[in-house]
Amino acid sequence: MTTIVRAIYESEGILRLLHPLKLSAGQEVEISVEVPSPESDPAFDLAALAIDGGPPDLAHEHDHYLYNTPRRNIIHDR
Repeated sequence: MTTIVRAIYESEGILRLLHPLKLSAGQEVEISVEVPSPESDPAFDLAALAIDGGPPDLAHEHDHYLYNTPRRNIIHDR
């Protein structure tokens, strides 16, 4: 039987399982350890998730778009 579980390494060789296993006390198991790299987390590179689009004045009028407040009507040269 193969089961994949997540654990946290605490110290001195102790792995704390995040979820219990259905094992008998004293049952021998074989463990393979894989440490995920930070790059596997989509939040690692948030800029890659950004899309180009939306209103050109979004940065200046964000309150208008988020909360429907009146526009600030700031004119910016491009």
